[in-house]
Amino acid sequence: MSDMPDVAQGTTGLDEHRAHLPGNLGQIVESLFAIEAWVSADHATPLANRLGAMGIDIPRLWSAPRWNMGVRKASRRRHIDDADPRLRKAEDHLLTVVGHPAGPVLLGLYLWSITNDASQQSGRHGRVLAPVSGFTRAWERHRDKVPCGHCRVEGDAAVALSHCLMARLEVAGARNSGSIARFTGKVSGAIDAAERLLDAAGRIADDGPLRKAFTNQARWRIRYFTALHDAATATAATLAGDASGLAAAIETLHDVERTGGLNYILASELRAHRTHLEALCAGAGADWLVLDRCRTVYVFPFGLPQVDGKAATATIRELIHHPLPYLLGARAASVRTALKLDDVWDTEDPFGSFDGATLNLPDVEISHQDGTLVAHLSCEVRFGDLGNHYVRFRQTGRELGPQQVRDTRYLMSSLHDDLVLNWVIPRPDGSIEHVPIVTGTGYHPVHLFHLAYRLQEAIAAHFTRSVADWHDENAPAIRSEQKLKHYLARGRSHVLTFVYEASAGPAAAPRDRRRPVASADELLATYGHQPLLQPVPFHTSSLVDWTLPQRSPHVLQGVRNIGDLVAVTPNATTVALFGSAHFKIVQYGSLLEFVAGLSGMLAAWNTRLAEYVSDIEAMLRQQEDPADDLAHRVEHLREQQLQLHEFGARARRALSVVSSPTMLASATEFQQLAELMQAFDVTRQASELNRRMRELLAERVEARLTTIQRQHEEHESAEQRRILEGLTVAVSTFAVLTVIHTILAIGVEAGLWDGWPPAVFAVASSVVAFVMAVLVFRFWVRRTRGGHEPPALRLYVASGGSTTPR
Repeated sequence: MSDMPDVAQGTTGLDEHRAHLPGNLGQIVESLFAIEAWVSADHATPLANRLGAMGIDIPRLWSAPRWNMGVRKASRRRHIDDADPRLRKAEDHLLTVVGHPAGPVLLGLYLWSITNDASQQSGRHGRVLAPVSGFTRAWERHRDKVPCGHCRVEGDAAVALSHCLMARLEVAGARNSGSIARFTGKVSGAIDAAERLLDAAGRIADDGPLRKAFTNQARWRIRYFTALHDAATATAATLAGDASGLAAAIETLHDVERTGGLNYILASELRAHRTHLEALCAGAGADWLVLDRCRTVYVFPFGLPQVDGKAATATIRELIHHPLPYLLGARAASVRTALKLDDVWDTEDPFGSFDGATLNLPDVEISHQDGTLVAHLSCEVRFGDLGNHYVRFRQTGRELGPQQVRDTRYLMSSLHDDLVLNWVIPRPDGSIEHVPIVTGTGYHPVHLFHLAYRLQEAIAAHFTRSVADWHDENAPAIRSEQKLKHYLARGRSHVLTFVYEASAGPAAAPRDRRRPVASADELLATYGHQPLLQPVPFHTSSLVDWTLPQRSPHVLQGVRNIGDLVAVTPNATTVALFGSAHFKIVQYGSLLEFVAGLSGMLAAWNTRLAEYVSDIEAMLRQQEDPADDLAHRVEHLREQQLQLHEFGARARRALSVVSSPTMLASATEFQQLAELMQAFDVTRQASELNRRMRELLAERVEARLTTIQRQHEEHESAEQRRILEGLTVAVSTFAVLTVIHTILAIGVEAGLWDGWPPAVFAVASSVVAFVMAVLVFRFWVRRTRGGHEPPALRLYVASGGSTTPR
């Protein structure tokens, strides 16, 4: 983009320029920037109609930034994917309007509008921003093709407004990064973008609605982001122990929020920041909780619907005799043929005991885009004999304040800001190599969540080929995402926080100024315990979104001793057993991980049941009715019935193991396990799944088989009747031939005919009669068949596979 305007400010060419502008430009701009849910993003607005007249497919363009519309395979990442096809499509749109008066600026405003609207429904900003990003990139290449200098300057302003939007969403991403310094840097970039917009608006020569609107937007964004910058600076200082500037930052947020002119959506964002900062300010002088030593475990459960749990663990154990597999660019480190379990799991339960195998992977190092270290995690994939598999990451934390606890737990979120993930591989010479994590398609996971999912997909793909090929990353494996869904079922991810030592004192106070926290009551009395009781949010709404109280978790107090605390939320659990030795905490942790990993097993079972029902219903609704098709249905239904019974037997056996009172060697530990299963809602989910299995197994499948067999018999009987009727008609046709031959014989004897004509006529009539008989036979069979199922089959299909007519 040129640094100098194409036209000087003044009156030169303005009359001609105004004549080219839309007559309803004032109405367009007013509705566009009123920001009442971005009404300009609708299909029938003046702006949409104007672009539609230029040849833009408005409904298709409107859907482009939506996460559940348009190109469904578009990237879900926070940053722009250069391979996104919508980038090229945005360039095509620009080339369509580039020759129209005010075409580029109107297109830019519309893209800005629909992107703003879509950003309220999705935190996947890379997908949301693709159309407007494609527009700004295309403008740099095709700006000189705009014939009017005034239109070029207005287009520059539209591009600057788009850059403001992209900067605002970068700020939103940085809010989810766990780094206030990164957030502050992005806010500074947004202020710079708003100042560039103000400069671009000042270059518009016509002092009309466009210049006024762009100028107003720039000034408000400067105020908005400046207030955020002050708030971030004060927040960082407060967390470091100096809350002196927090009250002034809150007042600035309030002033900008309640001053007229700021749209209500941006005002709501300021209100969210202000509300949480007010809560932070209220607790600034209290004793803050610090986790002096803790452990965080991230559990990402999955199941393999097509592979029995024992078969899966046996396959992993076999790897000990083969070269270890490559997963996402690195070879596995080792294989353990049994799980690392406390001996409380050593039992003689008649239903069987629980164990499994572990595939250890290299450690994972996570850092921000600027290289700042975020976490160093161990990584492994645990396989359970019951089918409860999960990807497991673990890290140890020291001296963590509430903001750091929140950031550590939020690392599990799929909407975390983009990170850099590397394998940490030790070399024989003692050096460490950092290897980028990459999938076979060249995809680099940018969140811990995505890394876990890609590992699950890699494991599922490996189970589609022989164990001997696991060591070869180029060996053929299943690649289709649709087929992977058949082999992979994902459970609900969970983060576990184990508190070993904690203390309380003034914010950011050194260790010698903090007192030990020795019970749940003391922990809950401190300021900053809130993150330990909260679930991990889908995405954040402020820098310190942990400060406000949230819905109470499922708290299990007195798990072992009075004063112990276990707080269970839908996706995060905190364990603080202050009066227990480390080995007892580890023992309880094994129970907790077991329960957290069961959702993968349940997901696999639900997937298997859904596939069974879908397969049966599809088979029952087949419309073909040849005899061999009906026979195939009978055979297929019997096979499905046997498979369902086998699957049901395995599932019931697994549920029997899980619910058996002698599953664990200790009765008290089994009581704790039962409490955890209740708190995790596993008991209800298992009961619901067991009920569904019983219904399917109790369903009168034999009645369906009898119905299909009756269809088969009716079909064969009808076919036989048609053949007999056809033969009867054919014989009748030949009867006509007999009459003709009799007449010929009488004529020859009477001397009426002689020579070769009677013989020729006799042969011809015989051929004609034969052909007619065949044609009549085929016509009769087809007519009576009519291309339809027998009545019983039609009734059965119409009733949705039920033996009872509807």
